[in-house]
Amino acid sequence: MSRRRRWGILVTIVLLALLLRGWAVMRLPLDFDEPTYLEAATDYATALRAGDWNRIVDYEGNREHPALVKLLYGLVVLALGQEGGTLVVLLVARALSAVLGTLAVLVLALFDPLAGGLLAVHTLAIKYTSQVYLEALPHLASLGAVLALSRLPARSAKPTRGPWFWLSALALGVTAAGKLNYLPVLFPIAYLALWEKRLRWHELLLYGAAALAVFWLLNPTLWHDPLGRLADSLFFHVRYSQGAEVQVAAYPWYQPLYWLSRSGPSIWHPTVFFYFALDGLIFFLALAGLYWEWRERRWVAIWIATSIAVLLLWPTKWPQYTLVVTPALCLAAASTLRHTYRWLKAHDEYWHMVRLMIPTPPAAFWIALAVLGLAVVVVYTSTTLELTLGRLGWSSLRTETSLLPSDTVYALAGPGGEAEDMVLGTGRGAALWSAPETTDLPDRWIVFTGDNSGLPEGHPVRALARDHEGHLWFGAGPAVVRYDGGEGASAWQTYWPEDMGLRNGLVQALAVDSDGRLWAGTSNGAAVFDGQTWTPYLADVSGLVDNNVLSLAVQARPHQQNDSDWIWFGTRTGVERLNTASGQWTLYDEPFDPNWGGVACLLVDSAGRLWAGTIGGGLGLWDGAAWQFYRTGNSDIPFNTVQALAEVAPGVLWVGTARPTEVGGVLAEFDGETWKEYTPQNSGFSGAEPLAIAQDAEGRWWIGTRTAGVDIYQPDR
Repeated sequence: MSRRRRWGILVTIVLLALLLRGWAVMRLPLDFDEPTYLEAATDYATALRAGDWNRIVDYEGNREHPALVKLLYGLVVLALGQEGGTLVVLLVARALSAVLGTLAVLVLALFDPLAGGLLAVHTLAIKYTSQVYLEALPHLASLGAVLALSRLPARSAKPTRGPWFWLSALALGVTAAGKLNYLPVLFPIAYLALWEKRLRWHELLLYGAAALAVFWLLNPTLWHDPLGRLADSLFFHVRYSQGAEVQVAAYPWYQPLYWLSRSGPSIWHPTVFFYFALDGLIFFLALAGLYWEWRERRWVAIWIATSIAVLLLWPTKWPQYTLVVTPALCLAAASTLRHTYRWLKAHDEYWHMVRLMIPTPPAAFWIALAVLGLAVVVVYTSTTLELTLGRLGWSSLRTETSLLPSDTVYALAGPGGEAEDMVLGTGRGAALWSAPETTDLPDRWIVFTGDNSGLPEGHPVRALARDHEGHLWFGAGPAVVRYDGGEGASAWQTYWPEDMGLRNGLVQALAVDSDGRLWAGTSNGAAVFDGQTWTPYLADVSGLVDNNVLSLAVQARPHQQNDSDWIWFGTRTGVERLNTASGQWTLYDEPFDPNWGGVACLLVDSAGRLWAGTIGGGLGLWDGAAWQFYRTGNSDIPFNTVQALAEVAPGVLWVGTARPTEVGGVLAEFDGETWKEYTPQNSGFSGAEPLAIAQDAEGRWWIGTRTAGVDIYQPDR
């Protein structure tokens, strides 16, 4: 192959790697660990701006991983300044990761162009070197450490110390300072140093000392207490591997083989990895290539075997850990392809047959194809950039990634009083979520089921409320359950329909009024609890016309003479209002049609107006004088089934709508004039049917869904 052609191939591979990683930078949704590393980067940037090196050295957050990559992200935050904004910081930090991932492709392609081409399109490598993760730098450095040592001449009369020796030692130190999980590359390095290159003992000591020096220099966390803090980091990994997150994931011992043999990112993010993913093919080609690697480049076979053994033995089996072996797999897969090509070429009859099967278009075809491809890239990139930005700021909680007991989340309750936790009512009990105390710890969860709490067994929690004293109230099946925050059975109190003076029915709504009383709406009437006794409200003994109460809302009234709260009831047939001071009932049923299915949600906004979300009739607004309805026929509301409402800013609503005849829904924003939709195509919203919306202590909005857990949105500050 001519030198010019080789360089042409190299440039093509690098450009392909850069384009795919750049595309992933823009299109990938916010991933699980990115907020953690961005928070650490922001803290480091603040310390760097103040010149406070002690704060950097003694930083407590995210202590389990070395500081180097987070410091690099911190430099991004520092360079962008305070005006950068969350989205810009995220994109630039991702771009830094993508550049490092592309450099890894370049390094491998310089050594083996075919292997570099395979790494360029490897979806696991693309995903985790295009996000604000810690993978890109140690991925590059570990590859450089092994390849540099492989270029070292075997021992001879002359000393072996030279540029490749020092480069390998430097890269190994950077690898450890980037992420300790990449240290399985020590196995192929040890084989190369001891068996193939036969380094002398003093050279081994020099190599190790240089690598350790670089590791210590680039990891400021170790500067004040090297041994103690290194031990803390290592023991943290051991504890984490036995912790709740890993236990909940419950991946089998062979899970890394599953990650490597399937192109997971193409399944998780089909709009990002739109091409035919080759991860599985690379893996199986690599297995076949072990035969030739053992004969020609034994260190590659050792790299693959030892790295996979570590992945199988280590209890934590996150997919990003597989990047420790992906370069070696690409090398072995390239060997299989090369030997297959040589075998075909050696058998002229087969080779000519294959050549006849492969078309050879003229140069004009390739030029036209290149122009068309460039046009598609430009148009597609420009039209999706805005959509890409819309996906940023979103994250999610699912049963497979958290302790969430069910992906059906009926109700949410935000912080109240001194409590800053989020309460989630799900199809399998309830859960309390709170942010971790430090960034190196997982989220804190308390899960309540019929086995460990006063919740009735086998009933979903469809309604939630938090009263003025901090007690939590759960509507679980036919029962209303109070939890005072303590431990043991005495912390729970269960009220059945007969306790409330009602017939048997499902609890569908809970609300607390200004006097601290709890209101419960059920499928067979309503009741209020004053802390001592329950008072029922039924159609045959009160002004309540319809016993099927689907939703409740409390409108606080000015406490003037004879004035108190208005309690709004959303029923199967319409809306009713109770003045708690006078006992007067007002019925609003004229604009409502019983065929709609009822009023699923109610909201009193900051202007004192009532919004009613109906099951089939659209969104109603009562301004105190008349009703106005927004339906698909007279507005841009996505669907006429409205299951959830929240006021995210004065006069701005989030409206959770559901598809009437199929699974899923659309989250819509309405400012009184215009509608904006959040879908999987233009945001990080899952597209599942929204059932509840609430805000947490950090200002993030949580959307509980019927089939996809919780979607979380962090507005750009």
